[in-house]
Amino acid sequence: MDRKLRKNPEIEQLIRLSASARSSLGHEIDALKHRLDVPSRIRDSLKNHRAGWLLGSLVSGLTASMFFHRKPTTEKKSHRGLPLTLLSITFSAVRPFAKSWLTNQVKHYLARTHAGMPVRSERSNNSSSPKPF
Repeated sequence: MDRKLRKNPEIEQLIRLSASARSSLGHEIDALKHRLDVPSRIRDSLKNHRAGWLLGSLVSGLTASMFFHRKPTTEKKSHRGLPLTLLSITFSAVRPFAKSWLTNQVKHYLARTHAGMPVRSERSNNSSSPKPF
């Protein structure tokens, strides 16, 4: 058998035809992969058309807020005057200090009663005469 192949124009044409078919199939496969790769397409679209995406999201957000907003109630809100507002702000500011002071007073009272120290009271059971001021 002869190891060298004879050059036949028909075989060479078939080889060229199969090479071009493989090349075109490779391009079609790449195009199909690109069309099916949705995250990549969205990423490319966001990079290339930023203004369109921003404008579209703004319009859709405003449209959604128009459809899903709460209707105003007919109930009127009561407005407090300036003195009541200042009083409530003052109470809110003083509350932590008052709580701390009261906690310390209770701690001292409990410490004196458990330590055996007599608790000072207004009335003493031993004496019947009132204490001087």
